Amino acid sequence: MKIGQDQEIFLAGLLLALGTGIVSASLLVLPAGILLSLLLVMLLLSVYGCWQVKNWTCLVMLAVCFLLGMLRFGAANHLSEQDISHFASELVKVEGILREEPRLTEDYDGQKKQRYLLDITRVKLSGKNWQKASGGLYVYARSPEATAVQIGDKVRASGKVRIPHGYQNPGQLDTRMLLKCQGITASLSVGKQGIRVEHEEVEIFFRSLVEIRRHYRENMQKVMPKEDVAAIFALLFGGYDGVELRLLEAFTTSGLIHLLSVSGSHISLLAAVMAGLGNLLRLPKKVTAVLVVGIIVIYSLLAGAVPPVIRAGIMGGVAFIALALDRERDARRILLLTGLGMLLVSPLLLFHISFQLSFLATAGLLYLAPVWQGFFRQRGCNSYIAAGLSITLAAQLSTLPVLAWYFNQLSLSSLLANLLVVPLVEGMIVLGLFAGAAAFLFPVLGGIAFACDSLILGLVTELTVKIAALPASQIWIPALNGGWTGVYYALLGLFLLQDEQRQKIWAAIKAGWKMLGTVILVVFVFVISWQLSKPQELQVHFLDVGQGDAALIITPHGHAFMVDTGGTRDGAFDVGAKVDVPYLLHYGVRQLDGVYLTHAHEDHAAGCGSILKKIPVSQVITADEGVAEYAHSMRFGDNDRWLRKFHRAQQGEKRTVDDVTIEVLYAPEGNHGEHKTGNEASNVYRVSYGKASFLFTGDLTVEGEGALLAAGINPQSTVLKVGHHGSDTSSSAAFLEAVNPQYAVICVGAENNFGHPKKAVLERLGKMQVRVLRTDRNGAIVFRTDGQKMCMNSYRE
Repeated sequence: MKIGQDQEIFLAGLLLALGTGIVSASLLVLPAGILLSLLLVMLLLSVYGCWQVKNWTCLVMLAVCFLLGMLRFGAANHLSEQDISHFASELVKVEGILREEPRLTEDYDGQKKQRYLLDITRVKLSGKNWQKASGGLYVYARSPEATAVQIGDKVRASGKVRIPHGYQNPGQLDTRMLLKCQGITASLSVGKQGIRVEHEEVEIFFRSLVEIRRHYRENMQKVMPKEDVAAIFALLFGGYDGVELRLLEAFTTSGLIHLLSVSGSHISLLAAVMAGLGNLLRLPKKVTAVLVVGIIVIYSLLAGAVPPVIRAGIMGGVAFIALALDRERDARRILLLTGLGMLLVSPLLLFHISFQLSFLATAGLLYLAPVWQGFFRQRGCNSYIAAGLSITLAAQLSTLPVLAWYFNQLSLSSLLANLLVVPLVEGMIVLGLFAGAAAFLFPVLGGIAFACDSLILGLVTELTVKIAALPASQIWIPALNGGWTGVYYALLGLFLLQDEQRQKIWAAIKAGWKMLGTVILVVFVFVISWQLSKPQELQVHFLDVGQGDAALIITPHGHAFMVDTGGTRDGAFDVGAKVDVPYLLHYGVRQLDGVYLTHAHEDHAAGCGSILKKIPVSQVITADEGVAEYAHSMRFGDNDRWLRKFHRAQQGEKRTVDDVTIEVLYAPEGNHGEHKTGNEASNVYRVSYGKASFLFTGDLTVEGEGALLAAGINPQSTVLKVGHHGSDTSSSAAFLEAVNPQYAVICVGAENNFGHPKKAVLERLGKMQVRVLRTDRNGAIVFRTDGQKMCMNSYRE
């Protein structure tokens, strides 16, 4: 590459090198001294290369960016000695400054909960003096009434410090990294005792912004139902709290869910309105550009000025201004420079889905949308339809690998939704913002405008629900690994080539078609031979569902079953919809031949409710507790149609699929008395394939284990799912000796309140030299066996 030419390619290369360095540093730790020495050498070489105009200079500069990426990740990922996370598992008092407006929610049972985000300033251990501390801390409370507190107030709270811990499964969002990107490194629960507040007269500006948003909400509440208030407020300022589930699911299926978060589309919409106003008033382009930038800044502040909003403001603003002024090439360079700057300042952003989608979608609008729009216009397509289709296709294609990795879903109905629904939503956003502003001076006018917004929302909801219900509205797509993602973007890049460049590539292909054809044939034969020679394997996955049990069984020819599905007792988090189903889709499981539930407790059975609603399930096998117990766990009505799939397991019952046998090893008769806990009702299932076997005991108690052995049942198995999350109410020495496992898997939540797994259970397993695996430490655990040999890998090795 000659100096001064192909600037976009050079900037893209620098950005790619920087990102590669960041990812490499997350996987491989090298001493900072070595990295700094290498960086200094490369910097000197690059200066020399620029001075002497050497052709290899660009390669050296790529190396500089790679090393910078490694160094910046190391610095950003390192926590100071005073960080609050270093007090994990300690009972402490903390003092900090409220960073943002508290989040107020209600759980399934109507219990009110509060979440406060503090920038910690001091911490006090029991019996010790206050000491300096730092870092962001989430404080969770459960009070009937939220404590009055404002941004900038000093807050004190007491409790046990915990490290944020998400669900460690492939394709799952890395909660800990997402929070770390925002400077949040720990959490603390104060329960019903709440927090203590010292009011401070600071942060007047940000408090005023909160009051403006509160003004919008209060005026909406006067003229519309609370469900409409939640939805319209989310459309204006972002957030899903209180939004009706029916609307959320319809927006997700039709590819419009981004509209409920402040995204580049919001910024572009407001910029377009301001640009249109400038054109109407015949203002100079520079004045219009200033107005556009001004409205973006004002709206970003109103939406909270949180990092995702700022990123959306930058990305959306760059895209709109470029497209409006026909300066796509300048905007592309600005976008690449913006990406470089953001990652240099905050390298952890690379792992944040918000940054990934914002950057890629904006790149799609700048690089791909003009190509698609020209394509449709040349074929006589209406300009409005061409613009809508090109923007949708550009955004979908540019973000496809990210969507495939995290969601495994592609919305085909988004093309129709963007043409029919998005214009209505855009009108709602503009009208809603106007209504709130008008309500300051003319409350009646503002109320009328908000009421109109509510009516339009009804139309939007019904239209979106019908679009989402269309056949093949949303299709499954497989997750792509790094290699296939590179191939995908390389092919996508062909769209951006000039005709002359395409002709050169085509000429090169024709000149070497024999060699190219031979290589493709060899690779094809190799892949087919490798697939045919692979042993027929059974897969058994133990999912990380927190403090609960869930396992996936995939037979050699792809039949799938689950044993337990996890869940939460308070129903505050839908494990079935947000953990189980994404995991199934990530591994290409789109239907289940059966779900085997050990018993009805929520941490084993609640997730099954959402699984039944979202993917086909042939049958659900239960313990002898009565269908009503399972209906309660899954939040079903007593006569819900899904309950027709349920039937009670019979001891000795077997099912064989692809030489894999699922056996009901033990099924005690139900104790329907008043003091039944459910644990003693646990069924025991065994999955066998050749010489390999897996034993699932649910929460079977020591008494139940004794009854199983007394009945003459042999539970010997290769892998034991340890009973009751490692509680000492299960896993007696006699039972463990009878099972005689090589591996023991403990499905348990990190830092759970029950102290699981118990030390005594771990000691028993240790004496037997059983290899112990835990979902709180290892994440998802996957066993593969051909019936003779067995291999194991986990999300966190």
